Amino acid sequence: MLPFQDRYCRQRKLPEVGKLGQERIEARRAVVRGGPEALIELAYLERAGVARLELRSGPPRAWPHGAQFSHEGPSRVALGAWGALRQIQQALISDTSDARAEPPSPDPRDPS
Repeated sequence: MLPFQDRYCRQRKLPEVGKLGQERIEARRAVVRGGPEALIELAYLERAGVARLELRSGPPRAWPHGAQFSHEGPSRVALGAWGALRQIQQALISDTSDARAEPPSPDPRDPS
């Protein structure tokens, strides 16, 4: 038996997440668009505890860091991870746990 109480106990110990934050992540409904990068995003969201995931066809959202990658494969992996991070951040800061809208497009001037 693992020394963990459950799958997400370590996330709840993070001051940025806590018990309430993990509850918000688990209650989140995430909408993901795109191609191969969407599968990366879905995997990260599922591992974080998002229970309701929806994959929609369509172009992936633009992201400000794409020009930093010279190869398409690593760029898509990074885009998927970045998309999951944005969705988790939205879950942690939102007042409602059931966000039906997709996360906002990033501000191109924002370096995060």
